[in-house]
Amino acid sequence: MTRPDRVVVVGGGLAGHTAAVTLRSYGFQGRLTVITQEPTGPYDRPPLSKELLAGRPIQPALSPGLRDLDIELHTETVAVGICPGEILTTAGGFPFDAAVLAPGLRPRRLPSGPGAPSARVLRNVEDAVGLRAELVAGRRVLIVGAGLIGAEVATAAATAGCRVSVIGPDLGPALAGVPDSALDEIRGWYDECGIRLTTGVTVLETTPAGVLLGDSSRRAADLVVAAIGGAPATAWLDRSPIGLDPAGFITADERLRTGLHGVYAAGDAIAWPSARYGCVMRLEHWHHAADSAQIAARNILGANESYDPLPYFWSHQLGHSLHYIGRHGPADKAEIRPDPRSGRAVTWTRGGRPVAVLALDAPHVVRRARKALDLADRPEIGVAQ
Repeated sequence: MTRPDRVVVVGGGLAGHTAAVTLRSYGFQGRLTVITQEPTGPYDRPPLSKELLAGRPIQPALSPGLRDLDIELHTETVAVGICPGEILTTAGGFPFDAAVLAPGLRPRRLPSGPGAPSARVLRNVEDAVGLRAELVAGRRVLIVGAGLIGAEVATAAATAGCRVSVIGPDLGPALAGVPDSALDEIRGWYDECGIRLTTGVTVLETTPAGVLLGDSSRRAADLVVAAIGGAPATAWLDRSPIGLDPAGFITADERLRTGLHGVYAAGDAIAWPSARYGCVMRLEHWHHAADSAQIAARNILGANESYDPLPYFWSHQLGHSLHYIGRHGPADKAEIRPDPRSGRAVTWTRGGRPVAVLALDAPHVVRRARKALDLADRPEIGVAQ
């Protein structure tokens, strides 16, 4: 395979940064350009909810700096289309021999009723700084969405002395299929922090005084935060040669190649086939963003590697830690074990073999389980999302 002379990376998040740095570290000496619609260079997003929102000073910028590696960085530049050999943007066209698409996700937003303010979201530094300023002791803060981000925002709000409520249909997709006793333990974390948790309900829209629920009742709040997940930021690819699945995720093959020659994809906005799990995978976690970007970059340089990771994510919330590795299905057997170090672990097995582990306040359990779980001959368990 002939090495390209010009590579363009679309996306200034972790995946875009990792792709560009990997290309340089593996010897690519051609023209390398990163396009991002943000006003600054790439930075890490997990510290926004884990550190910055809690008032702890951070330096989220990713290292090394792109310009230190002779990488062109175009900020406040929005991709609007792609055709063979060129990325089209609000700042003009960027020719390429190879490209990496890493547009990431955009936050889903709640509808706003008449006269109602928009719910806050947490996606970038500006969001985190603005939201932090509104976490004032005594304010009634209502977080819509009880997933990982919702729990982390709730932690910061409670620490700031706010009167916090969290509401949603469940505890988030990351905890689907977790046994009730383990879910009860997580619900207890909210009680420990004085946070009112309500599940089994939906929110229709914000109102001037709070939110309107699906049963037509209302919940009062001074501040509403929407933590209801993200959608792929791929509308600019709708009429392009790049394939998208029905949910808007970029479809790639096992080597992260798209349907357009020389164009690869990485990060949260992609869907690709997993031989390990026998299904199409979609992941939205930090390790996936970094690992997929490395594979895409190395394959641009001729590595010809397949991408088939063992899913992993973690969260620090409500004074506790939550780690998960692997992937379980509804038919897998769950076994809950207390951990000698005061934590608890859920292990899912299939045919007597472990397929996933959830550790509550026991991260060492996940580290120990990684080798046992890292097997390639998984039977099909459905579409991973």
